[in-house]
Amino acid sequence: MNDLSAPLLRSFLFGPFVLVPEQQSLVRDGEPVRLGTRALALLSVLVEQAGELVGKQALIARVWPGAEVDESNLKVNMAALRRALGDADRYIATVTGRGYRFVAPVRAGTSPRRPTRDAPRAAHNLPIGSTRVFGRADAIASIADALETARLVSVVGPGGIGKTTVALAAAERIVGRFTDGVWLIDLAPLKDPLLVPHAIAAAIGVGVTSADLLATTCEFLLDRRMLLVLDSCEHVLEAATRCAERILAGAVDVRILATSREPLMADQEQVQRLPGLASPPEGSGLNAGDALRWPAVELFAERASERLEHYRLSDADAPLVADICRRLDGMALAIELAATRVDVFGVAGLFAQLSDRVAVPAGRRAGPERHRTLAATIDWSIGLLSPEDARFLRALAVFSGPFDAAGAGAVAAASTAEALAILTLLADKSLVATDIDDVHITYRLLETTRSHCLDQLLAHGETPMARQRHAEHVCLVLERAAAELARRPASDWGAAYGRMIDDLRGALDWTGGHARNRTLRIRLTLAGISLWNHFSLMEECRVRVSQVAGELESAGLAGTGFDMKLKLWLAGTTMFTEGLKPVAMDTLQQALRIAEQTGDTDCRLRCLMMIGVYEFFTGEHEAGLRTIEAFSALACAEDPTILPEGEVHLGIGELFLGRLPNARQRLEALRRRDLRYFASHGVRYHSDPKISLASVLTQVQWLTGSPDEARRTAEEAIDAARRGGHHLSLNNILSYACPVYYWSGDFDACAQVVAQLEEHVVRHGIASRRPLATFYRAALDGARQGPSAGVLDRLRASIDDFTRTNHLARLPYYLSVLAETRLRAGLVGEADAAIQRALAVAHEHNEGWALPEVLRVHAAILLAQDRRHEAGQRLLKSMAKAQGAGTLSWRLRAAIDLATLWRCGDKETVATAILQAVVDQFTEGSGTRDLRTATTLLDTLAATARPG
Repeated sequence: MNDLSAPLLRSFLFGPFVLVPEQQSLVRDGEPVRLGTRALALLSVLVEQAGELVGKQALIARVWPGAEVDESNLKVNMAALRRALGDADRYIATVTGRGYRFVAPVRAGTSPRRPTRDAPRAAHNLPIGSTRVFGRADAIASIADALETARLVSVVGPGGIGKTTVALAAAERIVGRFTDGVWLIDLAPLKDPLLVPHAIAAAIGVGVTSADLLATTCEFLLDRRMLLVLDSCEHVLEAATRCAERILAGAVDVRILATSREPLMADQEQVQRLPGLASPPEGSGLNAGDALRWPAVELFAERASERLEHYRLSDADAPLVADICRRLDGMALAIELAATRVDVFGVAGLFAQLSDRVAVPAGRRAGPERHRTLAATIDWSIGLLSPEDARFLRALAVFSGPFDAAGAGAVAAASTAEALAILTLLADKSLVATDIDDVHITYRLLETTRSHCLDQLLAHGETPMARQRHAEHVCLVLERAAAELARRPASDWGAAYGRMIDDLRGALDWTGGHARNRTLRIRLTLAGISLWNHFSLMEECRVRVSQVAGELESAGLAGTGFDMKLKLWLAGTTMFTEGLKPVAMDTLQQALRIAEQTGDTDCRLRCLMMIGVYEFFTGEHEAGLRTIEAFSALACAEDPTILPEGEVHLGIGELFLGRLPNARQRLEALRRRDLRYFASHGVRYHSDPKISLASVLTQVQWLTGSPDEARRTAEEAIDAARRGGHHLSLNNILSYACPVYYWSGDFDACAQVVAQLEEHVVRHGIASRRPLATFYRAALDGARQGPSAGVLDRLRASIDDFTRTNHLARLPYYLSVLAETRLRAGLVGEADAAIQRALAVAHEHNEGWALPEVLRVHAAILLAQDRRHEAGQRLLKSMAKAQGAGTLSWRLRAAIDLATLWRCGDKETVATAILQAVVDQFTEGSGTRDLRTATTLLDTLAATARPG
């Protein structure tokens, strides 16, 4: 039923299209058309002024208000728009040198605020299709159909044939089939086959914090329904095949669509060979209308008209164009390269040029012949450039991924203005591809062109200089990025610099092969840390830092700031990926000494923070508190903007030591302050401090008797962490929230959070948190289903993992849960062994927050051993310790057990009074398990106390 009160929106109808500008919606025959926001804005302006000439500057002012953009932005977005509309001349006319006019009839109307058919909501990272696909309808349908049943489909053909275009079109057609998304993994930029798992993980959102990344990725994909598009596999064929086979072996609902110049030769592979675009047969003598029914000719005509605005295929040209397309084997890229020269040579001249360059051998064209055809066409097209432009193009081949005009200028030794002019010329000739975003245009070389240019770069002896300039440029950009991190919103920063990751890898590989570049390689590594940290690529960061750490001595940089920063990050990443190893602490102490000697305050603060974290989570709570106090004192004197980081971690120390009222007062006061004082839009110390604050506070609130407030804090923080998109921050709050729900007895909510944590740990390979997820899953199963042998095994295994990784904080509590579960299973002796160990660790580490609960469980074991008096004394001690620590919720549990023990005896009245006094201190939480139990017990005790 329609909501008649909902306001209607303007709509414009033309041909099969409906445009709703206010919703940035364009629909064709009821199906959404995917188009960039700027291209849609251009269409809106033209349609609103249908029939009128709209000048170029007027369009730029309307579509990019307040931004300085080059006219090439307008041209690229207009080309994308025209291609999306299909028969572009029917809708948009170009007035040469002046602007554009919308020429189709337009009917104004209204549309409901919510369209009747929404675009598919499946997640994906497919690029917006800005190019019309010619002559591939059957191939696209065949691939889409094959993926219904086949696990792996490979689109195979020579370079430039159009494999990627067809694969992306097929993937977009079936995006709705895959509930967990369709994800494009571009393997073209990779030089090292070992990085194939990294590329897959990054595309699907698996953070690279695991040493065995492929195993982590496979585990994450186990229950996913997803399509992976592995594009350009040929140069990393073995690695791509290995990854595909391992993924498909375990993930039964995952499909893989690959593009390659040769089959992967993998199990379950179905090969779809892609032929050239169909061309008219020789001697057919077609006129223009007949020739345009052939897709190769249609592609030529469209690209030629883009280059020469008034070009139309004539009857006289039709046989020559048909012959050109046949000579080029119907290869899409070769045809595009040829068509862009129609303005220089005309069709007859092109025919003559290509006849000399591309010979047609007798017999059927095979793959290698097509390779030679494309190579000859690329070589011919580049040969038509001026020497300066050709040199410029060759230099661009050193980029692994997209680049901007400034980067192009840097590697080609040209100014940005000069680079922009040449890039526009090269894009017009299809030698450079353009990618559109909201404000800027980035450029890239197609892999076939890039490969040819790399060969030419080597042949001209220009590789070393271009690679050197590239490495220096990447270093400068990432050093600037690191300086900007504190001043730009994290999402903007990531969007601006995320594309640099492949170029960073390439630059590091180049500098690693030349001893003279040791210092540059070290600078690159340090500059890259901000990028790796932002995207939670902890394992890659650890490996890269490890590779250069051993070169400091020979580079004469031992004991310098370079050495200090590398040691700091090596230690930090090791803690996240391999656990709290003593070597990490040793490395941190070395970095701290250098920071003190060199007077580097920022690094001193970072070292102190990481040392304090290490000490807290290895159980050295007193030492950790002293370290964080030293951090706070230094911050107060040198950088007050990061004092809140110290406050949060002081709260962690007070939590572990059982100083709960102090911790709550500190954290609540911090929460009320304006959090903009952090002076950073990003994450300075591995995790968002606002999320860290909420993480600690939620546990402190529960322990001090505010379970409802604790739950609200957890829910708000989880939501904020998801919006923020920082993996380690989200992992923190999920880890802290699990026990809050578990302690409250809300097992359904706890199960949801544990599932999120399990998924997150698997997705991002955060080894230090894996045992925590395992522990709470087992504890939940034990609480719901009983203390089975499997539950006990998993609890014990998780505790062993905590111990193995030296993660000893909270260990007494974990052991108390194991002991209580063993007791419920009737394993009294094993329960006693676990609780004795818990008591020993609690006293050794001064784990004051958990000691009351450990004592309560010990009392239950004593009672099972028929030591009632000792059990009562233990419960009284538990209550006393809880009161001293300010843990009202643990005190309630001990009071419940004491009242249960003393009921029906001469101490029943005392027990009832004790329990009632504790319950009366709660102002919320009536729905929690413990308060419900206490209320029921008090009602029972009151009933038995009444006479008669």
